[in-house]
Amino acid sequence: MYDCLAIGAATRDVFLTSKDFQAKRSGNGRRESNLVLPLGAKLSVENIIFETGGGATNAAVTFARQGLRTACITRIGDDPGGRAVVGSLRSEGVDTSLVVHDRENYTGYSIIVVATNGERTILVYRGASAHFPHSFLPKNKLNTKWLFISSLGGNIELLKKLVDWAEKNEAKIALVPGSQELAKGAKQLSSIFSKADCLIMNREEAASLIGISAADREKISKKLCLLVNGIGVITDGLSGATACDRGYFYHVNTHDNKAVERTGAGDAFASGFVAGLIKYGDVEGALELATDNGSSVVNYFGAKKGILKRGQKPFKDKLKVTKVAVKKKVRVHI
Repeated sequence: MYDCLAIGAATRDVFLTSKDFQAKRSGNGRRESNLVLPLGAKLSVENIIFETGGGATNAAVTFARQGLRTACITRIGDDPGGRAVVGSLRSEGVDTSLVVHDRENYTGYSIIVVATNGERTILVYRGASAHFPHSFLPKNKLNTKWLFISSLGGNIELLKKLVDWAEKNEAKIALVPGSQELAKGAKQLSSIFSKADCLIMNREEAASLIGISAADREKISKKLCLLVNGIGVITDGLSGATACDRGYFYHVNTHDNKAVERTGAGDAFASGFVAGLIKYGDVEGALELATDNGSSVVNYFGAKKGILKRGQKPFKDKLKVTKVAVKKKVRVHI
């Protein structure tokens, strides 16, 4: 039996850095910056770094490094990028026997252009990861304690079938929906989310889905919590993360290490949280591992290099998790 089965995207990631990749503040009055590349110019690149990414493979590596029996279901092309993805997973001890090989589409690629301030612009070719057929449904004989589902390219029908499969086979469900799933709206997603044991998204995503201001953090947490069967988790960048299990709110801040590059931090946090639930059985331990994992990943280029191994403690400071009883329960209508 697997401890966790990770399902979702796989990509070949290519990082480019250059002193010519300068971020410039936009002139619209907002606190936004743009990466400006002059047309017709030839810019020198100081570093080119090849890694693998995608929500499913990043999560699978977290689970494997935490000593959990792990398999990954993802879709790759019959090309060097796909072979790099499989090789990376196998080197971590992840079972790749369920990986789907696509002979018509290339493996997904991400070109990550990193500005001198550490922020980045990502050019995404989804490739094989844009095609999630029903062959992604695990076979009935496959046993797993947890099903970790990340982005499925907006395939809500498949998402529903996966959740139904997990429920039928008594596997716990962790959902980390991508932007294409969330774009379908609350009406299509609420019945799916209601079956999840763990639902994770960032504050802006949650606010947009629920239809309230992103500034009202407490209300967002309460409403997200009531959408899910188990634990709702909202990440909030440098402000940390908040979880709710209907009985309590839990909050943890983040470490103050300066990020080298942020790709994969969300995947590391989400998979770290689920790994923590599996290992420790409580929200506090899950939030600590999730935050350590996400903060470690941003110290390196690539989504996997900084993923923590079992027992690894990369930070001297131990973050405190606060716990406050939920005073009022509200019904959610979305």
